[in-house]
Amino acid sequence: MDINRLTQILIDNRSLKNQKEILAFENAISRILSLNDLNHIENLCLGFDDATENDEVMFGLIHAVEGYDKVFGSEQSLKKLSESLRYMLPHAKEWAKTFHKRILNHKPSCKIYAKVILQGDVNVRKIVVQLVTEIKERNPTKFGASVDEFISYVSK
Repeated sequence: MDINRLTQILIDNRSLKNQKEILAFENAISRILSLNDLNHIENLCLGFDDATENDEVMFGLIHAVEGYDKVFGSEQSLKKLSESLRYMLPHAKEWAKTFHKRILNHKPSCKIYAKVILQGDVNVRKIVVQLVTEIKERNPTKFGASVDEFISYVSK
């Protein structure tokens, strides 16, 4: 099955309303991962939806995207993730924030990501700064310092 068909299966089943949708969604993730192509992060990002009925399965999609770090390295996978954020907005903004919370909570990833964002497209930088600012506003105690440090770095 080609990547476009697998991506459409993710999109069609991302509500995860029943076991049939869950199985189709998880199978599509597995098949996309088996293709071992960094560019497929953007396809996986199309599977996110804030209106999903099964957060646990959606977290499996987060782990799938994060797994690209092990194959392609953190810098390349974080770069591709940042370039793929546009496929998550606006319908999966909370899942995009979840990715960023996880990055902010992992210092090595946060440093690499800040470098990627600084060197990347200015429009992507604006999206990321907006997301991390909203994360900080919601939980300044936990994320204030890391967000401030991140924004300071990417605003050079």
